[in-house]
Amino acid sequence: MSEQEGEVVLVGTSHVSEKSVDEVERVIDEEEPDVVAVELDEKRYKSIKGDGPDDLNPQDLIQGNKPFELLIYWLLSYLQTKMGDRFGIEPGAEMMAAVESAEGRGIPLALVDRDINVTVARLWSKMSLWEKLKFVGALIAGVAGLGRTDEMTEEEMDEIIEGDMVETLIDEFRAFSPRGAEALIDERDAYIAANLVELRESGQKVVAVVGAGHRAGIERYLEAPETIPDTEELESTGGGRRFSVMKAIGYAVSAFVILMFVLLFMAGADNAFLAQLAVYWFVVNGVPAFVGALLGGGHLRSALVGGSLAWMTSLNPALAPGWFAGYVELRHRDVSVQDIDEINEILGDAQASVRELFGRMYQIETFKLLLVVALTNLGSLIGTFFFLFVVLPIVGADVDMTALLREGMTNSWNELVSLARAVLPF
Repeated sequence: MSEQEGEVVLVGTSHVSEKSVDEVERVIDEEEPDVVAVELDEKRYKSIKGDGPDDLNPQDLIQGNKPFELLIYWLLSYLQTKMGDRFGIEPGAEMMAAVESAEGRGIPLALVDRDINVTVARLWSKMSLWEKLKFVGALIAGVAGLGRTDEMTEEEMDEIIEGDMVETLIDEFRAFSPRGAEALIDERDAYIAANLVELRESGQKVVAVVGAGHRAGIERYLEAPETIPDTEELESTGGGRRFSVMKAIGYAVSAFVILMFVLLFMAGADNAFLAQLAVYWFVVNGVPAFVGALLGGGHLRSALVGGSLAWMTSLNPALAPGWFAGYVELRHRDVSVQDIDEINEILGDAQASVRELFGRMYQIETFKLLLVVALTNLGSLIGTFFFLFVVLPIVGADVDMTALLREGMTNSWNELVSLARAVLPF
C-alpha cells in the first residue's frame, strides 16, 4: 500500500448520450489521472473493441438456466441499442471514449465491473418466479416498442443523468423487482467500489467512468469501504436464492407422482390400471416435448430423444428433456462464436420489427439450438400439469382414487411396522 492514499473521481454517464461522451473526454483531460477505470468486464471490453469471444462450448448453451440468461442478455442489449439508435449514438460510446482517451494518453486502463455472465446468472437465480415473469415481460414490451423509451427525448435523458431522476428510476426498479435490483445494481456497486478502493489505496488518482445509476451506490461504498461485501461471494454464481419456487414445485410434483404409483401398488390396484396410468404419464409428457422440439426447428431424432425421456426427467427436477434433445441436436448443428456475434448484430437493428428480428435469428444455428432446448422443456412442463389436472381426474373417475391411496398408506405403514419388529430387538 502506498504511504499516500489516492483519489477517485467518478463520472456518471448514460450509455446512449452524446453529452456523456464529451463529459468523459473533458474530465480525463482536466484530471490527468494515473488510471482510467471503466464499468466494463473483459468480455464487454473485447466486444466494444471489436474482438469477439475466443471460443464457445456448445454444451454450456443448453444446460441449466443458460437459455433464459442469454434471452435476458440479448433483450437488454437490444433495448440499449434501440435507445442509442434513437439518439444517434452507439451504445457504450462513452466507455469507448474513456478507453480511447486512456490509450491515446498512455494511461493504464482498469476494467472494474463484474463478469457479465456472473451478473446475468445471479440476476436470474435471485429473482422469484413472479419477478422473472414481470422482468422478461417488461423487456419484451420494450423490444416491441410498448415502453417509455421511444417517447423519451434527449433533454429528458439529460435530466435523468444530472438530477434526482436516477434515484427515482432505481426506486421504481426496486419496487418492480427487489432481488433483480440487488443483482443488477447493488452487487455491482459493491464490486466496482471494491476495485476502486484497491486502486485508491495504492496511491493512484483514478477517473472512474460508470453508469449514472451506479454513481450514488459507489460513492457510499467509497466513503465507507468497510461496508463493502466479500467480492468472492459476489462473483459466485451459486449465491442466488436459497429457496426457488419452481424447484420446490418440481420436487413436489415428482414426489407426488412417485408416491401415487407406490401407494396404488401397495393398495393392490389392478395391474392394468397401473399400466394405463404409466402409459398416460409417458405419452402426456412425451408428446408436448416432442412437438416443442419440432416447433423449435429440431431434427426428428432430437425430438424423439427429448420426447421419449420427458417422463423420466419430469420425475427428476435436476434433469430436463431439452438438455438431451439439445445434445442430439448438436450433432446436426455447427454452433460457433460467430453465431453469437451475428445474433447481437441482428439485435442491433433497432429499425426492424420483432417479427423480422425473430425471422432472421431463426436462421442462426445457435438460436435454433436454444429454441429447441427451451420449447422441449416447456412442452414437458405443460404435459406434466396436463396429466395432474386433466388426465388424473378423468382416469380416476372410474375408481375411488382417494380410497385406494388411503389403503396404500395403511398397507405401507403396516409393512414398515412388521419390518421394524422383525429387525429391531424388541
